[in-house]
Amino acid sequence: MFLENDLENILKASYHISNMNVKQSNEGFKHELLHTISQHLGYHHMLFWEIANNELTAPVLFNIERHTINEYLQRYKNFDPLHPQNINTQHSIQLMNRNEVMCLQKQTHYKEVFLKENRYEDEMAMYLRIDNKLVAVIGFLRKTGEKLFNEKDILKLVYLKRNIENMYSLHHYSQPSILFEMTEREKEVLSFVLKGLKNIDIAQQLFVSENTIKKHLQNLYRKFQVTNRTQLLAKCLKYIDHV
Repeated sequence: MFLENDLENILKASYHISNMNVKQSNEGFKHELLHTISQHLGYHHMLFWEIANNELTAPVLFNIERHTINEYLQRYKNFDPLHPQNINTQHSIQLMNRNEVMCLQKQTHYKEVFLKENRYEDEMAMYLRIDNKLVAVIGFLRKTGEKLFNEKDILKLVYLKRNIENMYSLHHYSQPSILFEMTEREKEVLSFVLKGLKNIDIAQQLFVSENTIKKHLQNLYRKFQVTNRTQLLAKCLKYIDHV
């Protein structure tokens, strides 16, 4: 099924992934991983979601518009056949058209309304596990007019999946210990605080109330042993590359 060029590209991608800097920032690691996959395997529209409490956290995007993801999170994630809540995660790589768990009506609505309105044609997902726990999803999209994902695409990712999981695991465990004390949502809030966003702006970005953001900040103050936003910013500067 593979041409010689396909095998060469898979090997190049595997080599690059194996030599990634696992101690770089979380966002930097994900961007480099997606760029490597795009460069060697030719997937040009991707996103990297982490999973916390069976919920997708804010993703790192690769050639996908932010407004598309905002619309997805607000209105369409429950219609997505490949969302972790809507699939049988026994299969580590899945195609949108092969979902047997979600009802056909919801799948059709997702494809005909959300995907087509955003000029996408097809979707594929790779589910990453650490210690047999689902921790992340890499999503792949094809624009309208591009060929649909098929068995060959699955096989390409099968050869890389274990390598990606191993490097992601090393990256995960290389982060400062303070980060393990924070929830994924607290990490998201902290990243926006570091960017200078106000509480109301963070709330809009995460689709929650301003009071919820205040509660997350209080938890961060306690964990960093500070009493206000200024002290939090000063104390967490040494962790800025890892948030």
